[in-house]
Amino acid sequence: MTKRSAGLTLDHVWIFAAVAFIALRALLTPIPPNDFWWHMATGRLIIESGQIPTVDSFSYTRAGEPFYNQSWLGQLLMYGLFTLGGAPLLILAQAALLAGTYGLLLRLCLRRTGLLRLSVAFLLVATMPASFDNWIVRPQTYALPLFVAYLYVLDGWRSGGWGLGAGSEGAAVVDQSRGSKHGAWATAAPLLLLPVLGIIWVNLHGSFVLGGALIGLTFVGEGLRRLVTDWREARAWARRPVGRAEDVLDRPPPPSRPPLRQLFLAGALTGAAWLINPGGLQVIGYVRDLLGSSAVTQLVTEWAPQTVRGAGGVVFFIFVMVGVVLLAYAPRRPDMVDMLLAGAFFWLALGAVRNNIWFIAVATPLLVGQLASWAPRDERPAFQGSSAINAALAGVIGLMLLLALPWVKPSLGLPPDVGDLLAPETPVAAVAFLEGERPPPERLFHEMSYGSYLIWADPGQKVWADPRIELYPLGQWLDYQRLSGGLEVDDLLAKYRIDGLLLSNETQESLVEYAKARPQAWEQRYADEETTYFVRR
Repeated sequence: MTKRSAGLTLDHVWIFAAVAFIALRALLTPIPPNDFWWHMATGRLIIESGQIPTVDSFSYTRAGEPFYNQSWLGQLLMYGLFTLGGAPLLILAQAALLAGTYGLLLRLCLRRTGLLRLSVAFLLVATMPASFDNWIVRPQTYALPLFVAYLYVLDGWRSGGWGLGAGSEGAAVVDQSRGSKHGAWATAAPLLLLPVLGIIWVNLHGSFVLGGALIGLTFVGEGLRRLVTDWREARAWARRPVGRAEDVLDRPPPPSRPPLRQLFLAGALTGAAWLINPGGLQVIGYVRDLLGSSAVTQLVTEWAPQTVRGAGGVVFFIFVMVGVVLLAYAPRRPDMVDMLLAGAFFWLALGAVRNNIWFIAVATPLLVGQLASWAPRDERPAFQGSSAINAALAGVIGLMLLLALPWVKPSLGLPPDVGDLLAPETPVAAVAFLEGERPPPERLFHEMSYGSYLIWADPGQKVWADPRIELYPLGQWLDYQRLSGGLEVDDLLAKYRIDGLLLSNETQESLVEYAKARPQAWEQRYADEETTYFVRR
């Protein structure tokens, strides 16, 4: 142990701090109920039935309706982890996955700049706060490491190298020594990871199309960048004074760059890999229909455009404003491919809150590179401090991680929004009470996220709706909004023949007050700080 501690440098502490604080944020985030439980229930259904469901069996309002279950692989992964170790193991896996993902993004920044501490500081101060609103235990998060892996591979191909420092100037040219067939293959070989990862991604989450977007935008941007670079070089050469004929021999050879056909082939193979899924071409239609669903785009908060009304939106726009300043004033001109990628994903992020996580990942190496152009080129080694103090710092960070483990933190008396494993709005006690009801309600109305938990915890109780927004028609969701807000209550209760109410005291307060004011029609059977349950008399 002494020998190992003697080699611990301050740079090691910076690296450990980067991945540790990412993991710490995930460990201290309880699992919210919205998407988590219905994915878990579907994973359980796949295991029990031996097949991926194609119709709805969870609700009474859409029972038997076709439902394309695209995220089956993520659901199996979530359910498998839960079976092995419950919610604690799922939270630990989430923390490890995010730490590894942003560790790879950090390595990409280091490959661009070679500046460790600057890269770590940006990751913790800018990237993490702008991203963690989307760090929810669900298949989308499991797709994030695949997205960053695509970024890493494509950046390595552009720079012509895969080690640290290979791409310090963005899309650098390939060394002349790589001009051989062996060198070209070595440069192109990692691109074969893209279709392999694409097979996993297309069965994991609908964001797989973003992998294709990364390839396509890189192809277009790199092609344009090469045209512009070659045109500038040719123009500069043509303006040279006419001298001896022998001067022509002094013209520098064209740079050796990885051929674009390598990337085109990788893109074609990735597109073909998308067909390796249970539904074949149906998966493309699923993504198209999801993005075009009026219910999804109008009613789901995370599919709404970015605003400054919430803390997440404020952080997002601060990140953007800082980025604009860096792009405008940094001594280094931003790379064309990086700008094309950042611009396209910024447009996506403006359109939907849930897309900011992709934009932040794309923008981080670009902005770190811009910051690095201001860094002094000091050849002296960075201060590494005392190995004993470094070990103590690492130990403190490690102790924080230990105390945040999901098997430990519930016993520390922390506030529920960081100390609990499940978010406080999860109706655990209320659903446990409902399970004991004899007879149970046949047509229960409930808060939307409660539907997700009911699907998991009380599968015999069919739900009115749940967070599978695209399954239910827009009209039903508009009825949900009116009923939850206490509007047209009598007509809507009759329309759906509702005989039970499982309501959120916070988001459905008006309907709770409606039922309480009519004890002759509705009997209150259960209440706690979060939930109230009524049955029709």
